[in-house]
This record gives sequence, C-alpha cells and structure tokens, in this order.
Amino acid sequence: MNEELLASAVSFLRDPGVASSPLNKKIEFLQSKGLNEQEIEEAMKRASTEPASSASTSTSATAPITYQAAIQNSVPPPLPYDYYGLAPPMPERSWKDYFIMATATAGVAYGVYQVFTRYLLPSIIPPGQSRVNKDKASIEEAFLKIDKVLEQMAQEQKDVRDANDAKLKDIDATVATVNDFVARYNKEKLKFDDDLRLMKLEVDSLHNFIEKNLKLTKDNIHADLEDIVDELSSLKNFIKARVGAASGPDRLVPVSFIPSASEILKKVKSGSDAPKSAELAGEAAKRKSGDAKENVLAALDSSSLSAGIPDWQLAHKKQEEENEKSPDPAAVLQSSSASLADEDQAVALSIKKVSVPAWQLAAGN
Repeated sequence: MNEELLASAVSFLRDPGVASSPLNKKIEFLQSKGLNEQEIEEAMKRASTEPASSASTSTSATAPITYQAAIQNSVPPPLPYDYYGLAPPMPERSWKDYFIMATATAGVAYGVYQVFTRYLLPSIIPPGQSRVNKDKASIEEAFLKIDKVLEQMAQEQKDVRDANDAKLKDIDATVATVNDFVARYNKEKLKFDDDLRLMKLEVDSLHNFIEKNLKLTKDNIHADLEDIVDELSSLKNFIKARVGAASGPDRLVPVSFIPSASEILKKVKSGSDAPKSAELAGEAAKRKSGDAKENVLAALDSSSLSAGIPDWQLAHKKQEEENEKSPDPAAVLQSSSASLADEDQAVALSIKKVSVPAWQLAAGN
C-alpha cells in the first residue's frame, strides 16, 4: 500500500467539511485519485479510529471558529501539492482468465520444448547411431527420388529438343521451298512480263503493218481496177471499131459477152476479204486481160489478112445469100434459127480464140 496516498486520504476524510458528505461520494473521489478498495477501507478505518484526546481538544477549539467551519463546509478544501491520482481498481479475475492464462502458458511451454528438442538438444547431445542411419536412409531415398526426377526431366527435355529440331528442319525446308518458289515465280513473272511486252509490241507492229498493207493493197486494187476498166473500155471501143469497119453496121459482137465495170468491181469486192488473194486475183486479171487483148489483136490481125472479115461473119453472110435464094418462110425460119445457132457457135469460137477468162464468161451469163 502507498502510505502517502493513505495519509492524504485519511487527512481528507478527517476534514470536517468532508465528514458531512455522503459515503459514496467519498469513495468515488478516493477511487478517482487512484486508491483501490483495500486502501479506501484502510483509510476509512484510520479516519474513524481518531484518538480521544484529539476529540476532547477539538470540542474546546471548535467554539470560537464556528463561522470558519461553516465556510469550510460549503467549499471543499484544496488538495495538497504532492497528491497523485488514485490508480484504477484491479478487475476481478474469473475462471475464463485463468483458463486463457493456462492455455497460453501451455502453448509457450510446448513451443519452448519443441525448439529445445529440435535445435538446442541435438547441438548439445549428439544423436544416436539408429537416428543417424535413419536420417541417412531418408536422405538417400530423397536423393534417389531427385535422381529419378532429374533423369525424367532430362529425357523429357531431350524429347522436346528432338521434336523442336525436327520441327525446325521442317520449317527450314518449307521456308527454302517457299523461297525457291517465290524466286522462280519472280523469274517467271519477269519473263512473262517481258514476253507480254514483246508480244504487245509485235501485235502493235503487226497491226500497223496490216493496216499499211491493207491500205496499200486497197490502193493497188483500186489502181488495178481503174486500169482494167480503162483497158476493157478501150478494148470494147477497139472491137467495136474493127468489127464496124470490117462488117458494117449489120452484125456486131453482142455486148452481153463482155462484162461491165460494175460486175468486175462486184467480183473484186466479193473476194476482198483476203487482201493477198485479192491482190493475186487483180494481178491475174490484169495478166489475163493483157493476154485477152493480145489474143483479140492477133485474131483481128489474122482475120484482116483474109479480107478483114471473121469466119463467123462469112458463114452468116453465106447463110443469108442462101436464104435469099430460097424464100420459103419455113425454110427462112429454119435458116434463121440455124443462123442464130451458127452465130452463137461462131461467137463462142471467137471468144475461145480471143481467150476470154472464165470469170468474165460467168459474169456475162
């Protein structure tokens, strides 16, 4: 017990102003100053056991100071300077507190025991041979397990590495094939582009050449046709002049056997789909027209040697003289039909002698 607190509490309780206060307020005040129950009881005992001498002397002294005591009863006395607050009372302990304390103590003791037996005791006392053999066997078993696991991991890594190497080889082969294909494709593409460019140039040049040849062929055919038309017109005029000079205006060569310029143009246009064949046909027609002109001139020259009259005209003249001698109408009709037939034959013979081309005969028919 704190004697200083007890002395201050006793002096507080012996104060006349505090003596008339209720007991519970006194106890609350003392508890607030840090006194426990035992100290409060002890202070109250000491305050109640006041000596008799102090009580007798106090009766004589209290008479002159009644006014001062009344004032002190109304105002509580101040606390001394060395007074400290009372400690709070200790809480009551129940069986739960003791159970918790016992459990904590047992746990701490078990922990200390385990630490001592596991770490401190082996370092102080060496283990026995059986314990050493047991630990050695467990360590060897653990090493065997570790070796098996390491071998398995090494085998798995080897398998994975082999598989990766095979995949890498396949990938390298595929990449090489793709690169080769791309290179060949690029080469073929460049070659195809060059061939296409050359083909385009050739097609353009061929197109220009065909256009130029068609234009030249057209101009040549037009010029040849104009020459043929001129030659045919001159030939017709020449034949008309020679026949008119030789036999007079009685009998002339039928004009239907000589094709017109329009018919010749139609024949040429029908064959103008092939420029080369048309050009060859124009050259052949020109050559044949020249041969026909030469043959006609030769026939006319040969007939002019014999008085300048053709054979068919002489035959026709003889037939007319015979018809004049026999004026029978039936005979005349028959002779006229015969003369017409002879005339046709003579014209055919003269055409054969002149060597008129077959296409001109077809155009005339």
